[in-house]
Amino acid sequence: MPDETPIRVNLAPVVDVTMSLLIFFLLTTRMVERESSTRIDLPVARSAQDTDRQDLGNRFVVNIRDARDEGGTGVEYVVDEKIMSLADVLNRLTEEKRHQPNVNCIIRGDRTLPFEYVQQVMVGCGRIGVTKVTFSAVPRGSGGESS
Repeated sequence: MPDETPIRVNLAPVVDVTMSLLIFFLLTTRMVERESSTRIDLPVARSAQDTDRQDLGNRFVVNIRDARDEGGTGVEYVVDEKIMSLADVLNRLTEEKRHQPNVNCIIRGDRTLPFEYVQQVMVGCGRIGVTKVTFSAVPRGSGGESS
């Protein structure tokens, strides 16, 4: 009977794949958290679906926050955790459209906010040529608060 050769398992590729997956999930989780870190009381909608977590690489999230209750001057537009004016938001969206022609603009507006502020972002999207606009809402029965 011939000598048996010892069987050796090379775990280096498994560790490499595991680390790559771990880094990928950490980065995508951080990106989604950063987009929705602004505390907003989203409106409730019967037909709300969890679609704003899809298409992660092709989205531009605008948070519109009512700051009147916190002693603020009114409305705050927040993109990537930065408070901006409406003009700055639309300039950033124009740049994003230039780099990604089919960008999806996701509007997260506070439910206590007058609709005119959301409408201003929508009109800006139309002028820029952004045709995919999504509104974030909470499904009925799941509570009112969302972060």
